[in-house]
Amino acid sequence: MDGLLGLTGEKSSACILGMDVRGKLLSAGEAVITQRGFGRTTVEDVAVRANVTPQVFYEHFQGMGALLRALSANFVEQMTNAIDQATRSGIWKGAPARDLIEIAVRSVMDVVLDRQGLVRALLSHGATDPSLAADLRKIGTHLANRLVAALNECTGIPARPGRTIAFSLLASVAVAHHYILVGDEWSGLSFSKQQLIEETAAMVSSYLGLQPTIAIREETPDAAPTEMIEALKTTEIEVVDKSGS
Repeated sequence: MDGLLGLTGEKSSACILGMDVRGKLLSAGEAVITQRGFGRTTVEDVAVRANVTPQVFYEHFQGMGALLRALSANFVEQMTNAIDQATRSGIWKGAPARDLIEIAVRSVMDVVLDRQGLVRALLSHGATDPSLAADLRKIGTHLANRLVAALNECTGIPARPGRTIAFSLLASVAVAHHYILVGDEWSGLSFSKQQLIEETAAMVSSYLGLQPTIAIREETPDAAPTEMIEALKTTEIEVVDKSGS
């Protein structure tokens, strides 16, 4: 009898093997792009990093553009899944709205800056490949919508929650994107990743008319672990099997 979904054992094994190779290529691709930049990364570079031949690469992707679009799609899926988990019903019941917004700002910046090699590639090539820019907008729109829904369980809700959240996220991501594309010394001062996150959280809190609510502990400057941060940072690449890649 055929296996699950009508696949024989042999075909099933081949399918799983193909998914494994695709996952290796995606992981290798992001690693090399982060190290060298998308414009300087070739199919051969990715194949070598994944320990496969260029021919195997082309069995899964038509070229580097297709690989970047696949990385973008996976990034969107990872982010939306983590956002859904961190904003699920019940976990913010009775919490101050400012805590939810501040944690969201810190979490998004933390992930964007941790994966800045991929984000830089998506931003740089989004002008010529509209699908990449659209993917980034999907993340922002989904996060904003989920936060607005979660605010219904909070206390101290802003007068215009939708606009307040949208601007808070936009301002935060704009700072992170500028940091990635231009550098941290544009204004003449240098900021570490953690300093940038803290200053941006303070900026958003000021915009909300509040003081930051998460204490900065000198002994653990990269602390303040939250469910959202941990979920986003520990999410591994989940291969999306799409035909015609």
